[in-house]
Amino acid sequence: MSVHNLEKVGLVKMPQIEQAMAWLVGHGPLVQKPPVPAWMLKYLVRENRIARLRRGLYLAPDQSGRMLPPPAVAALLAPSGYLSFYGALTLHGLTDQDASVWAVVTDKPQGDVRYGPLALRFAIWPRRVRKAKTKKMVVGGVEIRVATAAQALTDTLEAPRFGPSLPELLHVLRVGLRTGRLRVPQLRQCALEVGSVTLARRLGLLVELATGKVDPALAELAHRSHRWTQPDTNGQRVRDSRWRLELPTSRERIMTAARE
Repeated sequence: MSVHNLEKVGLVKMPQIEQAMAWLVGHGPLVQKPPVPAWMLKYLVRENRIARLRRGLYLAPDQSGRMLPPPAVAALLAPSGYLSFYGALTLHGLTDQDASVWAVVTDKPQGDVRYGPLALRFAIWPRRVRKAKTKKMVVGGVEIRVATAAQALTDTLEAPRFGPSLPELLHVLRVGLRTGRLRVPQLRQCALEVGSVTLARRLGLLVELATGKVDPALAELAHRSHRWTQPDTNGQRVRDSRWRLELPTSRERIMTAARE
């Protein structure tokens, strides 16, 4: 039987694919525009042996077949940045929910990534990259830079498009205060250092809902502007006059929806 006929019945296709797979593993875990035929890449992605992150970028497993977890992939894609927002809060043990979006604060723009059902996103925030409070963690064998719990929460309140709903953030704050992983003075200091009216308002509301007390320093910063802070999403808005916030729902519903 000729080689041409062998190719037709698939008897030489698998050795070719295994050679391609070996090359990808040897040049991974991240491989940009690999010199591998498109049909082979599509086959390996379809068989879940590699992952297509975005156009021309692939993730290969290690020699044991293990794929890196999303936080490690995000760190490799933006080595000068740091992991923050809800993903970082999960790494700090402040919620038992899985993050569907992992976001990195970085100083260089790049396209978002799909990793199976998950998304890796990049917040372009050069000044924050330089000044953020972070720590080192090892995830999936990769050392990554992660925002401290307080930094991750305040980042999320400043850029809520990268985070969960207000009820879930209230749950995170309650867990943090109960376990000592978050402290109101620490959070207040973060807000005062940034000097953001919007951050003071959102943080002040959550602290009040979690503790039953209005923080005077946050309230003072929150009232430096007469403009109301609006939610990032469209739809119904409920005004909270104490913090000059326009919320997607009332504070009572936020408290009811927050998990204990």
